[in-house]
Amino acid sequence: MSRILSRRFAVESAWPQSADHARQLTAQAVADSFDVIAAMGGDGVVHHIGQAVAGTETTLAVIPTGTTNVYSRLYGIPRKPGAAAKLIVGAHDRRREPLLEIEGVNEAGPIHQYALFAAGFGLDADVVKAAEGEPYRKYWFGGLHYGRKAVGTVLSKYRTRKPNLLVSAGDRRAEAVAVLIQFHPTYTYFGRLALTLSKVPPEPLTLLVVEGIPARRLLRIASKLLLGGDLASIPGLRVWEGVESFTITADPPTEGQADGELSGAWKEVGATSRSGAMRVIVPPDAGS
Repeated sequence: MSRILSRRFAVESAWPQSADHARQLTAQAVADSFDVIAAMGGDGVVHHIGQAVAGTETTLAVIPTGTTNVYSRLYGIPRKPGAAAKLIVGAHDRRREPLLEIEGVNEAGPIHQYALFAAGFGLDADVVKAAEGEPYRKYWFGGLHYGRKAVGTVLSKYRTRKPNLLVSAGDRRAEAVAVLIQFHPTYTYFGRLALTLSKVPPEPLTLLVVEGIPARRLLRIASKLLLGGDLASIPGLRVWEGVESFTITADPPTEGQADGELSGAWKEVGATSRSGAMRVIVPPDAGS
């Protein structure tokens, strides 16, 4: 990759040994006024590097080498690493893209982070936790593995769960077992099947507030998620559109995830849309 990238840039390569190391290296590169930082890896690598790039004038580029590569698929970044590197040195756009800024208190204490493409509390975080428990299946089966774990998690943990989340956004209030947040028009862990929480693109955020998930409605919920149906028509689900910020209080604490990365069990959450907070290299004809 360095040989391709050096056609246009003076390149310095770094190989992080951990998520914290990736953030430290990125923060130093930003402080040193690097123009572009290329994250080579899966969504986890992109997430951790993005934490230090967010809100700066440094541009994020992505060379996907992971299993699902959700973030790169959002923009049509080439799936092959060599082609993605050629995009970085060739014709491209540098777009300002939205982020979700999240802060609050989890089991380890105060926390502050960004989500680049998706976040959730409760169900989808528990699905991520279950999926990460069998990483070899994630590698081999990708979206099918996530789908299987989603069904299993609902049946084993959510059929009779009582609401433990108090969710607030403006004058809207609800008690829930899970909250999913969307701030890109589509995102997906299932190949070409895109997840949509509403028929209306999120401006800036759309929340799916889950008050309960009876097993008999599971197939109906899944079909509407994948086919763009009206989720709000299903009892137990609320779709909040046009949200700018929201809070969650959890008792007992609930698992959270950002970009498929677990962030612990949260007691308090405050989240706000940050429009245009990330500069990203995308193909000239990229959608969003």
